[in-house]
Amino acid sequence: MSVSKYRKFKKMDNKSYSDVTRFLKKSTHLTAREWVIARMCADFKNLSDHSEMTWIGENLPAMVPFMDEAYSRQEVSNARASFKKKVQRSGTTFFYAYYAGLITQEEMISMIHQMVKDIRKLMDTEGSEVPQEHATEVQLLVAEVLRNINESLDEGY
Repeated sequence: MSVSKYRKFKKMDNKSYSDVTRFLKKSTHLTAREWVIARMCADFKNLSDHSEMTWIGENLPAMVPFMDEAYSRQEVSNARASFKKKVQRSGTTFFYAYYAGLITQEEMISMIHQMVKDIRKLMDTEGSEVPQEHATEVQLLVAEVLRNINESLDEGY
């Protein structure tokens, strides 16, 4: 895909990096940098299915309206790693709260419904669509994760 054909984040054309981070902080723990890098690492992979980190970093300002400077390969790698760490910590927090009895099943379900709304808003903002079959896959995956946590807790981990 060429720089000129990349259409993600166009809804943020008149926003600053700080504006985008504030927008993200309303529903995530992510910064604009982490969000953009994670999206671009998913979108730009080579034939070996590895992200083109150097190319992504060099082309950030041309492809993303609120990114003002190019990043080094290391900066792209660090932002992607930070994204992954935050995802894991958020998941741990979410599931811990339920399994430790800090939130009820009803509260968890209510939170999941709000998460779905927030996800739709984020996907729309970045210019992506969530195929319906993907939503079903996510539901099945969450159910599997819950089963695995139950089994692990029963085994004494």
